[in-house]
Amino acid sequence: MKKKYNFVLVNFFRVTNPYSGASEVSYNFFKNIPSKNKKLIQFSNIQQKEKQVETIIAKSKIDKVLKIFKMVNITEQLCKNNNNSVVILEGASWVGYTLLFYLLVKKKLKNSKFIYHSHNIEFLLRKKKNGFLISILTKYFEKYICKKFDIFTTVSNIDKKKIKEIYGTKSLLLPNGINFPDIKKVQKKKLKFEYIFFCGSIDYLPNKEALDILIKQIMPLVIKKNPSIKLVVSGSRNIPYKESYLNNIGFVSKKEFYSYLKGASLFVNPMKTAFGSQVKMISALVFGKTIIASKTAISGLDINNKFSKIHIANNPKIFSELILKNISAKKINISNSQFYQKKYSLKKITSDFINKI
Repeated sequence: MKKKYNFVLVNFFRVTNPYSGASEVSYNFFKNIPSKNKKLIQFSNIQQKEKQVETIIAKSKIDKVLKIFKMVNITEQLCKNNNNSVVILEGASWVGYTLLFYLLVKKKLKNSKFIYHSHNIEFLLRKKKNGFLISILTKYFEKYICKKFDIFTTVSNIDKKKIKEIYGTKSLLLPNGINFPDIKKVQKKKLKFEYIFFCGSIDYLPNKEALDILIKQIMPLVIKKNPSIKLVVSGSRNIPYKESYLNNIGFVSKKEFYSYLKGASLFVNPMKTAFGSQVKMISALVFGKTIIASKTAISGLDINNKFSKIHIANNPKIFSELILKNISAKKINISNSQFYQKKYSLKKITSDFINKI
């Protein structure tokens, strides 16, 4: 980083006390920016008090639109006397908020640099998730941001290529990563049975679909041949299943999550739909886990094919057979873990990115 920048990170959703992959990436990205001159502004439906964080209470989508003006005013105050300000807008919420914010603030901050931190290609997400009107608007808004912002980032080379194809613009790679503990010091969760581990809030439809596949299609085949195997899931307080082999631990702390991850025989993820790259998959890679996953689940990740601990299956029968075959695998492969720790350290990813701007 050649200049001493003043950083303002704008979030249209709560990221403090992270509760999802997107909030974890956004919050830890901010924390890892190597500068004391930084401020995070966020919308939240609950009050949050934290150093270097400004929280604006917004309890609905309309409330967010109305209070963007307040967010704009705070940003202006933080940047008006600094010619080296960088305003980073987090992309894990509807791109319409980003466009409105930008149109309101750009003329007043002519000397500031604007960066869009993309978590996925939102047009493709909305095309899958929402109706025709929202997807078309999203495409138009996202294209505008691609063209007008100083830097538009993508999380993978796959997304980088798609942005070029869809919008005809270049993007700068900013992969997802995690802040991970000293894995040797993480206490392995010890249960009285062998378990496979899946995580993710079912409020997010792709996670709900993956859990449905596990419960309805994969686990019955596993239990038929080995009834001692259990499935542990985290991320939601309540799930619509009560199977005897199922242990829902709910929403747990990061420390507890890592304990369960370390103690699991396998990490599983049969997702059919995914956008960007998934923090849960990065966590499993960093911990050197043996992984059984769909091809979609590893999309956007830089996988080293020299390692043989990642098994791909899109068919429930094959998926179940891979679970049965690998249930006694080593809980941590040290060489795998060391490789992915270097690749997905968010501290290094963030530092490398900031040095490029």
